Amino acid sequence: MSGVVLSTAYFPPIEWMAHYVQQNSIALESHEFYQKQTYRSRALIAGPNGTQILNVPVKRKVREIQHSLISYEEDWVKDHVKALESAYAKSPFYEVLMPDIVALLRENRTTLWELNLGTLELFERWLDVDRKWELSERYELEARGLDLRNLSPKLPSSLEFTEYPQVFKDKNGFQNNLSALDLFFNLGRSSWDYLTELEL
Repeated sequence: MSGVVLSTAYFPPIEWMAHYVQQNSIALESHEFYQKQTYRSRALIAGPNGTQILNVPVKRKVREIQHSLISYEEDWVKDHVKALESAYAKSPFYEVLMPDIVALLRENRTTLWELNLGTLELFERWLDVDRKWELSERYELEARGLDLRNLSPKLPSSLEFTEYPQVFKDKNGFQNNLSALDLFFNLGRSSWDYLTELEL
């Protein structure tokens, strides 16, 4: 695989993580402006009633992603923790992983950039990998390498996802390309095999 340019993401989706672990070089877009309703502030999980959105509220003033301030006017951290409990309390790796997630979210990081890097670092720790990535030097309309800055939760992925066990699969069917949290809660360290074997 060659290189890829990715926007940061809140608990990145499986497609994002597959590129992250498989590509030879990785650049994180650090000079773009924050865009609403994207993976930058949104994660999808498999809740009891189907796909559920976890959204991080950002203060309204439009800023570069590194300076987009998170709003704590409402207790969204508590809501996200409750949603994850409802979705994954019966998953095989819940007891191991959930304390790490709660600890990260309760840090109340200032910017979306800081929070997203925190979720990526958490995923790296769970996978026991230390990928070397660089930051973009400036925003370029045409990125060098594979440009995946526009991955969107509103658009279906072009990848074919192999099914794996999910807590509510019998009730809701298999849901693909959720936040990689879903993969970790259900597969644990075997998530590495899934991500590296996914055909890009």
